[in-house]
Parts: sequence; structure tokens; C-alpha cells
Amino acid sequence: MVDYTPLVKPALKKPLSVNNKKAWGVPVPLVALIKDQLTLSSWLAVGACLQTLLYSVIGRVSLVPAFILIFYRIVDAVLIAKAYKPDPDSDGIVMTKSSVHFPDAEGKYRGSPANREVVVFLIGAKNNHPLGLLAPGWKELGDRFDQMNKDIEERAEEYDLMPGSVTPYAVVGQRATGSETMTVMYFKNVEGLHKFAHDSMHRDAWNWWNKDIAKMPHISIWHEVFRSPVGHWEGVYVNSAPRGLGAATIPITLEKDSGDLKAGETAWFSGLVDSRRGPLRTSAGRMSASGSTANEHDKIADPYETYGSAAVAV
Repeated sequence: MVDYTPLVKPALKKPLSVNNKKAWGVPVPLVALIKDQLTLSSWLAVGACLQTLLYSVIGRVSLVPAFILIFYRIVDAVLIAKAYKPDPDSDGIVMTKSSVHFPDAEGKYRGSPANREVVVFLIGAKNNHPLGLLAPGWKELGDRFDQMNKDIEERAEEYDLMPGSVTPYAVVGQRATGSETMTVMYFKNVEGLHKFAHDSMHRDAWNWWNKDIAKMPHISIWHEVFRSPVGHWEGVYVNSAPRGLGAATIPITLEKDSGDLKAGETAWFSGLVDSRRGPLRTSAGRMSASGSTANEHDKIADPYETYGSAAVAV
């Protein structure tokens, strides 16, 4: 039986997803959403107008803060680039090649790759109104989604959601501003997802939408579901912080002592493991492929075999 080396220590507290992080006390997704409401030229014009008003009140001294800020940002970037100060954007990065393999009921990382069913849920919305955040219904839609998102994280075990896996995205490339938003969630099975879909909070949101849909033709909503059976999925990451399926955890209540964990304790185990060697080294191995293409990567040099370290638990 193949054993795998975990790269993230089990947590005694249920981990929060990245969408719960804050900047200056404000949820990061909200900061990104606000920035996305205006084009770069519009933001520059707003700044120019504010600077002009300030200059008319206090004179040339109003120019000082902008120069100080730019100077600070340049010095800060140079210090980080020269490794004189830590890079906050590198926090939590696992500096090696990793993949996903979930532990068994004993908290052991072993067995065949892609060892459990995974259900991927994508849900998104797009605002096509010129008023952006001020468009009719957009704020209420966002509030309802935030409430459901909070509820599903708090009741993750009830819905068979993998804690830590909820990941928000801005779908860029379609237009310069007002990007479509998308959230990806990973479930243990489709039954848990269906239970969430039929829960009262989600049904209330649906009833609100169905009642007022004629008033909101400018709002697009959608979702997609993908059910991946055992042996039919993979995840591979290089120099990456845990994200997506790699950030997903499963709760395990141990029946006997295991390392620093005591019998009877519940811990949340990450599926992120070292994939530089063994079955997880190739796509075919990660998906338990067989036949003529199973060993197609063996003839290709692998630069990751000696890259990084498995002793990087975070």
C-alpha cells in the first residue's frame, strides 16, 4: 500500500475559506468588487478631481501625500524583492509540487489516488446594469448569497461541504469593468449539495428571485455541477498556497492517538500531499490510468523530483 506525505498539519479548528479573509477590516471580495466598478481611467479621473479640490483648499501641501505613498510603495517593493523583508503575498505557499489525496478514517494518507468521490459546484452572477453596485436587486442578491455562504460554512458537515474549499473568483477578460463573479465549492457527495439546495435559506432566496425576476433583467445568475467518481479527478500545484480542492479539508474523529492528536479529538485534515514521486507524480498516476497511455510520462524528464521539500507543513 502506497503512503503519501502530507504537507499541511491537521487543524483542531475548522478552517475558514479564503473568501473570509479581510483587508483593512473589509472582506477582500468586497474590496475587489468595489475596485471593479469603475475603469482605470475613471478611477484616475476621480483621484484627479479629489486632488484638485484638496489643492484648492490647502494648496501645494496637498501634493505631498501622493508622493510619500508612491515613494513608500517603491521602497517596500525593493526591500521585498531583495529579501530584506518578508513578502506577505508568499505567506502559506508550499514551495514544492503537491497534489490532493485525502486521508482515511484513521488519518493515514495511503491507498489508491483520487480515493473518494468529489462534487464540484460552481455558482456565479453578472451585473449588466450601468449603475453597477447601485443596480436594482444587486445588493440584495449579494446579501442573500453572503448569508447562504456563511450558513453553508457553519454547517459544512451537515451539507458534506469540504471546509476551506469555498473559493471566489472574478471572471476577467470579458470586459474592462463589472466582471462576472464566480464561487467554487467542493462537496463529498451530491446528496449534501442537494440538501443545501433545498434548505430553507436557499429556497427563500429562490422565492425572492422568482418573484422579482421581471424587475432584474440586468442580472445573470447560473450554476454548474460536476460529479467526479473515485479515480476520475486530480489536482496538482507548484509553489502554491492551498487553494481550491487543495485547500479542502475533511473532519476526522480519531479512535486512537496519532502523533500530536489524541483519541477522541476531531481534527480537520488537509488533502495536500507531496507529489514529486510515486503514483501522484503524473496525471496518469493521479487518476489511476491504465492501458497504453498509463506510463506516457515516464520517458519525460521530471524537474520536480528533487525540487522543494516535503518538510514544509504549514
